[in-house]
Amino acid sequence: MKLLKARYWNWTDIAFLKWSAILFGMIVGSYFSDFVKQYAIAILLLACLLAIRPLIAYFKDSE
Repeated sequence: MKLLKARYWNWTDIAFLKWSAILFGMIVGSYFSDFVKQYAIAILLLACLLAIRPLIAYFKDSE
């Protein structure tokens, strides 16, 4: 398995990955925000769920 391989990304994969990164950034930035701290577990779960499809698409052999 080649880790750093060139791959064509579908627009939905990019969107899911971006939303996952945004939600992860919200958790990191929650040090100053009580609202995000209150829902940190739900946001983390959502970020992980959104990152699953791009990871599967990246590591899946398309040959």
